[in-house]
Amino acid sequence: MPAFEYSALDGRGHKKTGLITADSELAARRELRLQQMAPLALRRADSRQGASKPGDALGHWIEYASRRDLGTRDLMLITRQLAALIEAGMPVEESLDLVGRQLEKHAMRRIIMAVRARVTEGSRLADAMAAAPDSFPPVYRALIAAGEASGSLGVVLSRLADHLETEDAVRNKVVGALVYPAVLAVVAIGVITMLMLFVVPRLAEQFTGMGVSLPTLTRVMIAISSFLATSWPWIVAIMAGSVGAFVLAYRQPAYRRIHDAVVVRLPLIGSFLRQVEAAAFARTMSILITSGTVLPDALRAAGRAGSNHAFREMIAVVVSDIESGRGLSDALTRGGWIPSLVIYMVAAGERSGRLDEMFGRAADQLGRDIDSSIAVSLSLLEPGIILVLGLVVVLIVLSILLPILQLNTLVLG
Repeated sequence: MPAFEYSALDGRGHKKTGLITADSELAARRELRLQQMAPLALRRADSRQGASKPGDALGHWIEYASRRDLGTRDLMLITRQLAALIEAGMPVEESLDLVGRQLEKHAMRRIIMAVRARVTEGSRLADAMAAAPDSFPPVYRALIAAGEASGSLGVVLSRLADHLETEDAVRNKVVGALVYPAVLAVVAIGVITMLMLFVVPRLAEQFTGMGVSLPTLTRVMIAISSFLATSWPWIVAIMAGSVGAFVLAYRQPAYRRIHDAVVVRLPLIGSFLRQVEAAAFARTMSILITSGTVLPDALRAAGRAGSNHAFREMIAVVVSDIESGRGLSDALTRGGWIPSLVIYMVAAGERSGRLDEMFGRAADQLGRDIDSSIAVSLSLLEPGIILVLGLVVVLIVLSILLPILQLNTLVLG
C-alpha cells in the first residue's frame, strides 16, 4: 500500500502535515476527510514531482524537505532498528512502516515510507532503496541484496549497523580530539593578529619619532604590521576565493582524482589516510563475504564504498587481476596500497578458507592502529601549536624590546 504526504486543515483551521497510507490518492483524500481534515496538498511519498497544488507554499516546503538525504547517523539509527525488528521475525514491510512512523524528521520519514511503498508493490528491499541512491550508498544496497539472497537480512543489517557505528565512533573521536587544538590555534592566530595590528603600530610611531636606526627585526615586524593593516581586506578576499575555488574544483572528477592521488603520497598524512581507507575496505569485505557475495562483486562494492578515487582505481585493477586468475593477496600486493598486515591475513584466509574472518581481524587491528595514531598525533599537535605561538610572541616582544634597549644604551653612553 503506497504512502502519501499531505498538508491539510484540521477542524480549527490549523495546517498539519504528515504521512498517510492508502490504496490511491482518492482513498487518501477520503481517509483525511474521515479524520475531519480538509486536504490542501497530496502526493505519493516516493514521487519527486510537486504536490497536488504547486502554488501552495507548504507544498513547496514539502518538496524541498523531501529532497534532503539521510545522514550517517540517521542511516545508522534506521539500520539498527530494522535489524532488531527483522531479527525478531517481523516482515520487512511492517518493519519499515513501524520505523517510519517513529521517525521525527519529516525527510527521514518520507524516505523510509517511500521505500516501504515500493516494497509493498513487490520490489526487493535493495531495489526499493536504489530509488534514493544518495541516502543508501551502493555498498549498503549491495549488502542488503546479499542478505536478501542468503536469507539472513536481519544478521546483515545488524552487521551493517555495527559497521556504521564503528565509522561514526572513529569520526567523532577525531573531531572531538581536534576541538581543543582548533580552538587553541584560533586563539593563537587572534592574539598574534591583535599584536600586529594594534600594539606594533603604536610602538612604531614612538620609535620612528625618535630618529634612531631601528634593529632589523623591528623593521621587519613594522613592515609586516603595515602590510596587514592596509591589505587585510585583500587577504580575506583571497583566502575566501581560494576556499571557494577549491570546493568547486573538488567537485570535478578529474581534479578530485589528481588531488586524491597526491594526498595519499604526502608524508605522515598519506600513510594515515591509506590506513583508514584499508580499515574500511577490510570491514566492508568481511561483511560482504560473510553475506555470501562472490569475491569480484564484493571487491567492486567495497571499492565503490571508498572515499578516495585513487583507491577505487586500485580496486578496479585488483578486480581485473582476480577475474584473470590471480590470487587476492597477490593482486592486493600489486596494488601497493593495502598494508602488509592485511595482505598477510588475506593470504592466511585464502589458505584456510576463512577469508571473511581474516578480513574482520585485519579491520579490528587496523582500527586499533588508527586509534593509536590519532592519540600520538594529537598529543604532539597541542604542544606544537603552543610552541609556534610562543616563538611568534617572543619575536614580537623582542622587536619591541630591542629598540628600548638600544635607546637605553645611547642614553647611558
